[in-house]
Amino acid sequence: MNERTVVAMAGVCVLLAAAFTASGASEVGTMQSPHTLHYVHLYSDASGVSHFRDETLTLHSNGPAAGDARALSAPEALISYQLSDAPGATLLLLKRGAKEDWHRAPRRMYLIVVQGMSEVTASDGKVRRFGLGSVLLMDDTTGKGHITRAVGKVDHIALTIPAPAH
Repeated sequence: MNERTVVAMAGVCVLLAAAFTASGASEVGTMQSPHTLHYVHLYSDASGVSHFRDETLTLHSNGPAAGDARALSAPEALISYQLSDAPGATLLLLKRGAKEDWHRAPRRMYLIVVQGMSEVTASDGKVRRFGLGSVLLMDDTTGKGHITRAVGKVDHIALTIPAPAH
C-alpha cells in the first residue's frame, strides 16, 4: 500500500467518523440523523447549464447492530466505497487563492473536502462554498461546467471517488 493510499484512507476515516458523530449538525455533507447524509449535487441540465441541488442520501443497515457499531450502505455507494474497490480515487490540491476557470467534472464522482474551503460558481450564476467534510456529487460532465476557487487561509484538498453511472 503506497503513502498516497494510506493518506486518502485516513482522510476518509476521519471524515466518516466526524459525519457519524455530528449529531444534529446542519452543514452540507454531515449526518443529520443516524440514517441520512446531506450533500450537494452539481449537475448539467439538457442545455448544458450547471446547477446545484441539495440531496439527501438515506443509509440502510447491512445487518444486526454489533454493540454500538452498525454497518451501513447507501445507494450509489457514497459511504461504502473502499479505495481498493474504487480505482481512480484521487486527492486533489488547489493552492490557497488559486482559481480554476470554467471546466467540467472529468467524470461523475463524489468529492469530499478534507482541508480548506472552495467556492464553486455554477454556470447558472449561483455560488456556494464548501468546507471541511462537505460532500458533493460532481456530475456536470457536459456543457460549460463550473469555476472553482480556493478561498480561506489554507490550500484546498479534496478526495474524489468515482461514482457509478446513473
